[in-house]
Amino acid sequence: MDDMMRAMDYLKVTSTMHNAALASTACTGRTLGEDREPIWVEGSTSTAKPPSPEGSPAPEHKKEIPLSPAADFEPNISCFPDVQSINASIVKRELAEEGKRCVRQQLKALKDKQDALRLLREPQQKEEERQRDQMQQKVLRQRNESQLIQKADQMAAAQLEAQQREQLILRQQTDQKLHKLALEGVSRCQRRFNQKYEGIARILLSLDKETVKVCSAQNAQLKELGQKFEQLVSTVKMGKCEMQSQFLCSIIKAEECCKSLDILELDIIRQLAEFSEQIQQQLKMEAAKKLEEERQKQQEEERQKQMEQEKLRQEEESEAKKKQQEAETAKAETANVSAPLETKSQDVPPAATVTSTCVHPDRLKFYNDILALYQSKVDAVKPLQTEESLKQYRTGCQRAINLPLNAISAVSPQHLAQNFDKLYSFFAGQPTKVMNGATITINDHPLARDYCMLLMAKKFVSQTETAICSNPQAAFPFASVIITFWKLLPDFGKVFLAYMYKESPFLVPYVIPQQPGQTPEQYLKTIGYRLTDKNELEKPDIYLKRQTGIARLYAAVIITHGRKAAGPDQCFELDEGWLWLTHMVNVKPLPDISATMIMEILQTLGFELWRTYGKQFVKLLVYIQNIYMPQLAAYDEGGPKTRLEMLLAKFLRERQIPQAVGVLPLGFW
Repeated sequence: MDDMMRAMDYLKVTSTMHNAALASTACTGRTLGEDREPIWVEGSTSTAKPPSPEGSPAPEHKKEIPLSPAADFEPNISCFPDVQSINASIVKRELAEEGKRCVRQQLKALKDKQDALRLLREPQQKEEERQRDQMQQKVLRQRNESQLIQKADQMAAAQLEAQQREQLILRQQTDQKLHKLALEGVSRCQRRFNQKYEGIARILLSLDKETVKVCSAQNAQLKELGQKFEQLVSTVKMGKCEMQSQFLCSIIKAEECCKSLDILELDIIRQLAEFSEQIQQQLKMEAAKKLEEERQKQQEEERQKQMEQEKLRQEEESEAKKKQQEAETAKAETANVSAPLETKSQDVPPAATVTSTCVHPDRLKFYNDILALYQSKVDAVKPLQTEESLKQYRTGCQRAINLPLNAISAVSPQHLAQNFDKLYSFFAGQPTKVMNGATITINDHPLARDYCMLLMAKKFVSQTETAICSNPQAAFPFASVIITFWKLLPDFGKVFLAYMYKESPFLVPYVIPQQPGQTPEQYLKTIGYRLTDKNELEKPDIYLKRQTGIARLYAAVIITHGRKAAGPDQCFELDEGWLWLTHMVNVKPLPDISATMIMEILQTLGFELWRTYGKQFVKLLVYIQNIYMPQLAAYDEGGPKTRLEMLLAKFLRERQIPQAVGVLPLGFW
């Protein structure tokens, strides 16, 4: 309000000053006072006209009249305004001033009232603003909290979903791994199951109707096992196992099926053996009856002959003495002629016939030559072996041979060459460290070379019952070192063969016959059985396991090449395996051991024999299956014979034999 009043005053002053400035141009003297008239009054003719606007030219016909000095000019009373008008203007001005003052007072009072109200309302407004801010902050905080809770829920849901997704992926991966593991385990069991199943089915198919009836329960059980195993295989292949433990259970079930099949096979073999014994007993009884009948017939015929001879004797007694003398002379001559004939027939000993059915003559000669060389060396080193003063030297020789020989393996060519060099440097006469820092050489005693050769050959053969029995692949690095020594020391190869033949004469092959009066225990010792610590014969399964290791090493020596630096010549070639196999099927078979040896040789040498001899080897396999196996069946009805049948059937069905695992490549070291 004050600003408005000040603006009005400013406008009045400005207007007054403007009018005064306009009037000042026409005034030359005093114009105010009671004795002065106004300069110009509207309607008066004597008064001067108002000045022309600035810039307008004055009329030319009128001349300017110079004004007289102020002292000579007398003012006219008419030039002053009226008192009443002045008073009225003064009153108006006072009233205006008074109105302004009242307005100012009212405005001030109003302003004061407003300030008081404002001062009174400020705390309330502040409180309201504070409450409003608190409410806004609370709403904002609630909104933020809700947003945070929502975001947390979203993040938790996302994390939960991601965890569930990861768990699902992990479960799927685990299921895939378990499925793959189950497939591998069940496939291995399936191969075993199929091989065993085919062997049992082949056995049952080869039987006649009456014999099959004996095994009817086992046959039904065999079909049930086959259906159960096929269902298990289909379930594992389709991956229908709902739980992870079911994958592992499938492997256990497959193993149980294989074990059940093994038990079933043994049950069938036992049942057939019992039935065979019954048939044999019946045949024996029938044969005994026939023999009894024939004996009775012979007795009757003999009685009739005796009666006839009695009659003839009585008739001959009536003859003359001359005829009796001639008869006696004729009998004497007959006796003299028959004696030399009997002696001639006994020139060939029966042992020759027995030996020809047990070993081929050429192989027997080779066997005897090898053993003769071995025995000569054993006899030669007896002074070194028995002398008490040389005990420490013998111990040093054993240590120099055993340490590198036990470390032989195909870990790397360098490892194999390093152990061979230790052995060969000792045989070459290099000093070798032994216990207590002492050194010995093989030249310290003249019999040490043969003694160490025998010792090393025996140590190589002993590996068959330790390392090679449990790990068939270990036979090949040992065979490579043996072949290398064979090339460098030819007598070593013969000594090694002698030890092999002593442990297993079936490698000749030589089926040693049982001598008259020889007990079963003594005979088993001659074919390789050993005595235990309790002075008892070892069990057949241990014997077969040891013979398997010997056959593996023998076959590995045949197909393994030696060190490149030793020379390219092969001293024990593949034809030895061919000769062994052809001779083995022509000698008398023995239970379990014959089938075990043939099966091991085929598994190790079969790949090379098939590749080298081709159709001839296939013919040999067919001969073994069709001719030799029936001969073997007359002596053997055990597990090795059945496994050999299944192995032959597989080879001929697939028309191939896989290469033995672990064979060292040519030029390995």
